Order: sequence, then structure tokens, then C-alpha cells
Amino acid sequence: MMNWFEELPEQCPPKEAFNPEGFSFYRFSTSENPNLNDFLSHRYLHPERVFNNVPECIARSISVYDSLDKCINLRKLPRHRNKWKSILELKLNADDGLVMKTFPDPNHYSWWRSISFKLETAKKVS
Repeated sequence: MMNWFEELPEQCPPKEAFNPEGFSFYRFSTSENPNLNDFLSHRYLHPERVFNNVPECIARSISVYDSLDKCINLRKLPRHRNKWKSILELKLNADDGLVMKTFPDPNHYSWWRSISFKLETAKKVS
């Protein structure tokens, strides 16, 4: 039984979510070094916000990418250029939660973080 970092709705994560053992994922950071705020869901950060066309289960996940190049290119876009200070690499294991490919972007995954994830395992790569 997985213990989640935040309360999740019923049937969340979806049954299609999988164990990330051995996968490397990438996450944007608002600072030069990883901090707790980099690993909070949109729902956690904005409890009252309405997320149009986004299921509550996805709102309670954390966006990660399976491609460093994709993150580097996204960070160059005008809407992201000054927002993200670095890109972190996460080598997730079975205790860190579950992931699932979400949204049309083929490199985007939603990650439901467990309480077992250790922040110090995240490494700045860009």
C-alpha cells in the first residue's frame, strides 16, 4: 500500500499508472537547487483554483518529462523563459510513487508522489 504525499481522490492514480523503477524524469525548478516547492501539485499550491478540462486526479499530480532536450526547449519559450531557473533529474524508484503518460505531449507524464520520495535524490542537470 502506497502512502501518498497528499490526499488523492478515489481511483487515483488511475489503473494505467505504473511503477517508475529505473526511469529518469526531468522537472523544472524555480531555484538553482531543488526545494520542496518544486515537488508540489497545482492543487496543493492553489487549493481553490478551478482547472478547466483537467481531472482532479491530474491536478494532484506533478508534471515530469522523460526528455531533457524537451525541457531545455520548453524553457526557451517566452512564457517559461524567466520562470524556471534549472532542470532537475529524478531517478525514480518503486517507492517514489506512480507515473502515467498524460496530455498530448508525448514526453509529458503525471507523477503521483509518495511520502517516501527523498528530495535530495533530485539533481540539477541544466
